[in-house]
Amino acid sequence: MNATTPPSLVIDVVDTGDTVLFRVRGELDLRTGPRLDRALTPFHARHCELDLAEVPFTDSTGVNLLIRHQRGAARAGGSLCLVAVTRSVRRVLEITGTAGLLIADRGLPRKPGSEAP
Repeated sequence: MNATTPPSLVIDVVDTGDTVLFRVRGELDLRTGPRLDRALTPFHARHCELDLAEVPFTDSTGVNLLIRHQRGAARAGGSLCLVAVTRSVRRVLEITGTAGLLIADRGLPRKPGSEAP
């Protein structure tokens, strides 16, 4: 990847009817945040879960985006929570005081390099 190529962010959406699961891969930052923002917005009235087990990095843009969407979901009668995070993302959430607000305790199987909430 060169300096002009934005980092990739891949979002797979699995709608089970009751829950919408977003599996996110790649860095979540200023360049890639708008892609996740557009993906989450139409689902505010639904129960949404984010699997960030393949997100090696997030910055304040990602944290702000997650909090903003969680609040938007609550206002619309939905919900948003993280069901899997990497150690590095968990650390950012802990430092910012948002881990307890965003991470759900679901007891999901761990993926290599990820940490169950």
